[in-house]
Amino acid sequence: MPGEKIKPKIKEAIEEQVRSILDEIAQRREEARAKGLNFTALSEEQIRKKLARKVSPLMVWQSWVGSAPSGLTITYKVGIHNPDPTGQFGIFDHLFIGPANPVSDVGAALSTVDTRFPRLTLPEFDGLSIDPATTKYLSFAIKVPMDIESTNYLGNSFLFRAEWHGVGEYIDRSAFVFRVT
Repeated sequence: MPGEKIKPKIKEAIEEQVRSILDEIAQRREEARAKGLNFTALSEEQIRKKLARKVSPLMVWQSWVGSAPSGLTITYKVGIHNPDPTGQFGIFDHLFIGPANPVSDVGAALSTVDTRFPRLTLPEFDGLSIDPATTKYLSFAIKVPMDIESTNYLGNSFLFRAEWHGVGEYIDRSAFVFRVT
């Protein structure tokens, strides 16, 4: 049967994607460690689960400065991988501070904002383009407001595809914690 020959090729392509993403994560983890940054990434199991879903690209790693005094800046990077055989375009990441992580409804989560911090969206028009089987990253600089409480704050990174004349598509999200000292 013709379909039986395709299945091993699909399985091989998935394994190649998993290896590629894990290699990227290992490289970025080492870079973050060398710079003293916080770092999280998908596990192999999480990668496989996200590769099985219909929505892509995927947020596969993130790194950030773990603390800063008020008035200074927290830097945050997020790695975005396109597992598809075609390029992705019009991709944006919206970053904000607030307790959105435990809120499952995307609309409600996006309104859970600490308005003392800026809301940031990257990249510029017309969005991120990612070639097939490639990972790119976006880098944010979050200004910490003056005279803000010394405590932990929850950052949120929401990935979406813009639709210039309609409703965009939510793709993925991640969370990170930093301390204002």
